[in-house]
Amino acid sequence: GMRQQWSVMGAGVALALGAAASFGLVLVWTQHETVGLDGRVRTFFSLLIAACVAIAAIGWQGAAHWPQTTTGWWGLLGLTCLYGSGFTLMFTVLPKLGVASNSAIMNMEPVFALALGWALLDQRIASVQMFGACLVVGSVVFLGLRRQA
Repeated sequence: GMRQQWSVMGAGVALALGAAASFGLVLVWTQHETVGLDGRVRTFFSLLIAACVAIAAIGWQGAAHWPQTTTGWWGLLGLTCLYGSGFTLMFTVLPKLGVASNSAIMNMEPVFALALGWALLDQRIASVQMFGACLVVGSVVFLGLRRQA
């Protein structure tokens, strides 16, 4: 029943809610505390924090678990280059466009991930996922129009 379902997925739901709350706090903190800060400094500290979290996770797991195949190594290289350059661009180019644009694009990340998963990995998209994507896009557009008014 329901209790058995929560025993299986409860930890995942709790971690997802924690991640969402953390992401929201980062958005708020970024909007209010880092206005005018040079993009290179923001990028450096973002990557430094990510490195510290990764090192802590490796320590908690006991050792690093490196890719075992060539495809895995290419994936790791691609992730490093694309994600690193994406964050660098976000922190250097987007502040010139305004803080609202920065938040809007960060909120679009799950929609892009959903679309790329469908296009590149042949993943199927459930109707509830499509509804969520429309909700995110609609909210971003609504907030963008509200700020312009």
